[in-house]
Amino acid sequence: MFYTELNSQIDYSRDNLRWNAWGAYGQDFFRVGQMQDILGFLADEFKITEIRKTPPVALEEITLPKSNLSPAQIRELGKICGSKHVSTERRERVFHSAGKSYYDVLRLSFDTLKHFVDGVVYPGKDSELAKILEYCSKNNITVIPFGGGSSVVGGLEVVKGKGQKVVLSLDTTRLSNLIRLDRESHLATFQAGIYGPKLEKTLNDQGFTLGHFPQSFEYSTLGGWIAARSAGQQSNRYGKIEEILTSLKVVTPAGTVETLRDPASSTGPDLNQIFAGSEGLLGVISEATIKIHKLPETRKYFGIVFPDFSSGVDFIREVNHREIPTSMIRLSDKSETRLYQTLGTLGKKNTPIRWLKNKIQDMVLNWKSIGEDKCVILLGLDGSKEDVSANFSKIKRIISSHKGLYAGTHLGEQWIHSRYNMPFLRNHVMENGIGVDTMETSTTYDRVLTLHKEGIASLEKSIPGSIAMCHISHSYHEGACLYYTILFPMDEKKPAEQWFKMKRTVSETFYQNGAPISHHHGVGFDHKPWYVKATSQPALFGLRAFKKEIDKKEILNPGKLFH
Repeated sequence: MFYTELNSQIDYSRDNLRWNAWGAYGQDFFRVGQMQDILGFLADEFKITEIRKTPPVALEEITLPKSNLSPAQIRELGKICGSKHVSTERRERVFHSAGKSYYDVLRLSFDTLKHFVDGVVYPGKDSELAKILEYCSKNNITVIPFGGGSSVVGGLEVVKGKGQKVVLSLDTTRLSNLIRLDRESHLATFQAGIYGPKLEKTLNDQGFTLGHFPQSFEYSTLGGWIAARSAGQQSNRYGKIEEILTSLKVVTPAGTVETLRDPASSTGPDLNQIFAGSEGLLGVISEATIKIHKLPETRKYFGIVFPDFSSGVDFIREVNHREIPTSMIRLSDKSETRLYQTLGTLGKKNTPIRWLKNKIQDMVLNWKSIGEDKCVILLGLDGSKEDVSANFSKIKRIISSHKGLYAGTHLGEQWIHSRYNMPFLRNHVMENGIGVDTMETSTTYDRVLTLHKEGIASLEKSIPGSIAMCHISHSYHEGACLYYTILFPMDEKKPAEQWFKMKRTVSETFYQNGAPISHHHGVGFDHKPWYVKATSQPALFGLRAFKKEIDKKEILNPGKLFH
């Protein structure tokens, strides 16, 4: 089954997770054996003569200031959750002081990260969590909630609140159990520190799935998904996490907030939707009740080739407007299509059979008038055999009407196999002087083509000689998410300034086009200026007042989002 193809054996101990790169030490890029070919291809694309090594510094070389946590504070925190669950050790402090964005990894790799947490605390139950917040509020200690640490928007940036001298990382991953499975209502209640694979395997063993699979799935937690309003790769079928959420428990310095476990209500503003996306500013999510689904009987994931990006967008819009149930529709533009096509051929010998296969493929594409502007869609269907077959038949008719070409299931199966693996490629290219970053937004169908064009242009302008590409990763009745990737030769003298320029340029493009600064990564510290510009002053006043009431000392994740 599709949903059991996951790695539930990852060792999440902090010693086994990379402190300055993506993932665990036991995992790597599937095609690491072809890295020299990949680097050679990128060198040709960038028109540079050689790839220069940029190895990261060792953990021992990180300039780590002395912890500001006093022995008395360490003892008091130890009394709350056990002394072994409080740490000021080097690896723990460094690991918990940044997320996994390009900028985070860049600073750790070159020892330019300036601010670090003073210690880490691991509560094991809600009562401990409440006591920690009470103690930190009383002693004016900054608290940064931490789940999987996969933020790519500066959500874990170490910023102290006003008058606060100590920063504590509150790691929720000991809160990782199933509390209740309601088979009749198709609901499950989990502690929020559970990692994706453990949560999904727990449900699979009972015949269910959550259906929420962000690319960070293997290294992110339920609480983190809710705090950042994440989207899974099958969100067309199951919805974004805020749609999956039924109720939650949030521990705040002022007390615990619990929402009702109900299907719908009209009792004022929806507190679930206020805490979803609050990024740790309003409290620490400790439990969540979420909608679950029976494991689907079958699946069909396949590729479709279109003559251009516009045709692919029209196809996506029609599928959504006809309300044909899909799990995923992912459209790569011509640059991303070309890159993935090239990467797929590197290291492979051009045998007579492969030559003949490629020749036939080119003939078919020419017959369909599909040339250099071709774009590929990966589309997924999950459900009963009857439903999948019926929906596939409907989709094939729409493919033809938009000049598309059905390309079989090989591309879909290939994507399923490698969908969580691509971030590991960044680990290697960054050690060879190549930068790579992603950013995403959303817009309505009438503005998709304009925003796609302007987003690509702003990226290419900000870093001349870069490779900029985009895909539609999620789609809706009224519009879609545009997800951009940029690869570029790293400016080894001023890499941070190079990144800042790119980030400012593309973010301003989103803002000027009336598009949100994020569709599913959150706001954090990196996106805050544009979020604040796009949000009305009365709304910001209200959010800040709400925070002030439940976090009077304003100890929770200061400096992010609206704070």
